[in-house]
Amino acid sequence: MSLSVIISGLSISFIFGLSFLFTKNALDYVHPYTFLTYRFFVATIAVMILSLLRIIKLSRKPYWKLWRVVIFQPVLYFTFETNGLRFTTSSEAGMLIAIIPIVVMLLSPVLLKERVRWYQYLFGLMSFFGVSLIIGFSQFSFQGLLGKFLILGAVFSAALYNISSRKLSSEFKPEEITFFMMITGFIFFLFLSLVSGQFKLTLQAPVIVSALYLGILSSVVAFFLVNFMLSKVSPTVSSLFANLTTVVSVVAGNLVRNEVLRAYQILGMILIILAISLNSLLRSKDSHS
Repeated sequence: MSLSVIISGLSISFIFGLSFLFTKNALDYVHPYTFLTYRFFVATIAVMILSLLRIIKLSRKPYWKLWRVVIFQPVLYFTFETNGLRFTTSSEAGMLIAIIPIVVMLLSPVLLKERVRWYQYLFGLMSFFGVSLIIGFSQFSFQGLLGKFLILGAVFSAALYNISSRKLSSEFKPEEITFFMMITGFIFFLFLSLVSGQFKLTLQAPVIVSALYLGILSSVVAFFLVNFMLSKVSPTVSSLFANLTTVVSVVAGNLVRNEVLRAYQILGMILIILAISLNSLLRSKDSHS
């Protein structure tokens, strides 16, 4: 695993780790599809500016082939996640999102014919246990069953997105996939918000700040990094970084919301960092053997 991949994975974790906070703040003022329209409008403007400045260079390609990618991400994933956050807590959502690496490892051998080594299963379970410690079992309840099912829908959408993007990474550059995803997300959620009667214009500061953060950092920058990672390593390896998102969420809650950081949560973060580090070390040894 190269240094650029590691830096990308850590950056993604920090950006996504704060996304729940910004999303929850915005949903206090607007409907989910309205906010998603704002988010992807900002993202679309950002990628267009980057394209005009030639920072992103697009080639003539059959972009229709990316339909499988955009269906899973952003369409299905954000539909499930944003609606799920209305009915469940961010802690429960974080707990369920941590299952993504496990789902990817189960699907990759079937859909990508990739070989998954025994230690990848071990470290996947180890990192999931670490996330469980961070969230705290006492916070997981049977209330909000609908919200949990919606978040599970987001989990499977994210796993299938990772695999689909990996398949197409040899034909499309990361910036091309990201560009197509952002524009498709804006068109889809604008249409959905208009049809559902949810769309409304607002200049409230929490909504604008959240749209800027999520539209530029969490959508454009983070997804560019995700697509870059998927062009370099397998979904099984890249998805392990998703567990660090929960670490960032807990630390942010402690600093911003003055939430108590308990000893078992610190142990959970240590387990996650160890799982990622040891997995990287063993894969490096395998590739040179």
